[in-house]
Amino acid sequence: MRFVWAVVAFLVAVALVGTGVAQLTVLKGPDSITSELAPADDALAFTVVDSDVLGEHPGTPTITISTGADTEVFVAYGRTADIDAWLSDTSFNRATLADESDVAEGESRIEIAAVEPTGEFADTGERSGWDPRSSDLWVERMTGEGELTERLTLPDGMSMLIATDGEAPAPAEVSLAWRTDVTTPWAGPLIALGSLAALVGLVFWIAGFVHLRRRRGPRRKGPKLPPTAPAAPPAVEAAPESDAPEGGSGTRARRRLRIAAPALVVSAALLAGCSPTAWPDFADDDAVSASPSATPAPEQATPAITDAQAARIVESISSTITRADEENDADVAARRMSGAALKMRETAYDVRSDVNDYPVPATIPEGPVSVLLPQANDGWPRTALVVVGEEEGEDVPTILTMTQDSPWSQYRVSYLASIGASVELPELAPAWLGAALVPPDSSFLQIAPQDLAAAYADVIGKGEDSDYAALFDLEADPFRQALANKRSETRDTFNETAEGTAEISFDEAAGDTDPVSLATFNSGAIVAVSLEDSETLRPTNEDGVIKDLAPEIEHFVGETETATGLTTTYSSELFFFVPAKASEEPIRVLGYSYGLAGSELLPE
Repeated sequence: MRFVWAVVAFLVAVALVGTGVAQLTVLKGPDSITSELAPADDALAFTVVDSDVLGEHPGTPTITISTGADTEVFVAYGRTADIDAWLSDTSFNRATLADESDVAEGESRIEIAAVEPTGEFADTGERSGWDPRSSDLWVERMTGEGELTERLTLPDGMSMLIATDGEAPAPAEVSLAWRTDVTTPWAGPLIALGSLAALVGLVFWIAGFVHLRRRRGPRRKGPKLPPTAPAAPPAVEAAPESDAPEGGSGTRARRRLRIAAPALVVSAALLAGCSPTAWPDFADDDAVSASPSATPAPEQATPAITDAQAARIVESISSTITRADEENDADVAARRMSGAALKMRETAYDVRSDVNDYPVPATIPEGPVSVLLPQANDGWPRTALVVVGEEEGEDVPTILTMTQDSPWSQYRVSYLASIGASVELPELAPAWLGAALVPPDSSFLQIAPQDLAAAYADVIGKGEDSDYAALFDLEADPFRQALANKRSETRDTFNETAEGTAEISFDEAAGDTDPVSLATFNSGAIVAVSLEDSETLRPTNEDGVIKDLAPEIEHFVGETETATGLTTTYSSELFFFVPAKASEEPIRVLGYSYGLAGSELLPE
């Protein structure tokens, strides 16, 4: 009976191991799934692949694009809403994912159709160009010469844009391939059970032969002898070892062991070669899904830009400003600057046309984007606050605000300043969360952004006697101290050369540019404003003449001396931290830039 059970165990082992091996080989599905994305209209310049198409199958897709020529392939991904906005004034091909109920089993759910322009963002501005490579909207960009193959790992809510230069038709040969991580969760257990069954069969087989050995084979009975007289007991003849053929049961057992051992070795090898996908996954899905994650609320707007975008945009801005500085070209600067920042640059370039060594205002240093506070806004215009450089670097860190007016425009710097020494920024929201743009007339701050510049000008002029002095941290104000030192030096120089023959006066006022304000934690805000201050020199007698005008002043007035006097104006870009109205913190100056704005002669 032991041999019967051994045979049964061996048969079960063969069935189990065979089924497990079949799952790993012939019954295993394909290693990849490929979908071709043929455009609906091959004359259109853009193709959009929606985010749900990229997630049609599990895993990370690999995209392969070919133009069939040496034309550059351009691929970018960004927020789906941003791509739609950028293409809202033109037609394009769009790949979407159909409902499962609308597609036969086994067929691809990807549908491609031509989309007509919507004109949804026509009121935000006009398109300046069709080349997608110049846009600031994309989170990441990839290019290839004639062909491009990339494995895509896109965040949720991102879609993909495919093009060349924005004028030529988009590449027609596009395919997506997913590596299918085919799981065979019962292959391992089946092979393990089969190996166990083989072992059990081997035990039964060996036990059967051991049992036969103990019985020492079949025995014969001799004829019954008649009774005789007592005599010496006959000698008992030794029975043969066994009736088995030569070699005996021990030999056969050893042969069976040699046959079964390789089977066990093969099974063990198969088990050792099984990947984790050949075993059931008993992970607690509830525990995994319950792990905390920092994500914005569904109703919250999306931050304007990501860290990767900010780094790329700032690099482009810095390159453009550097070129403008080298060429003294205000038109080049206007591509990436606006407002107070552009006005200060334009003045500097104007002066440099006559005074070669006149310095340019604050620039963007080489270095990382160390702070990013983007506005959380799904529409336009969009604003972000950025700090470039680090305190331990050779260059002074720069703080700036930049704004994108429409889906088709680039970000332009509106305020640019150097951060004061030992200045600590307030606590800011993380870049993935973003911040709200504070209205100019906000009543939740210690002072409304639209009133900040005028109040600060009053403090500059009156000092502690100003009605607003108590709102500001006057002792740790780097700009106020620097301006006071400049005015003191100017007055000392004036007293040495013109005392008794002329008079000097100073004035200050809010600039004419709009403030930019982004919220911080604890309901405060970082506010950027402009300020103007001036100094007026006026002779006090009829024979008095103001001589030896500086070259930059001479550039504006066109004279080397004046008998009527002159007023010279300077402009400043200032960044403040303004706490919430309920806070006991003072308003602090975070950074500033300073430059000549102009000079004019006084009337006679």
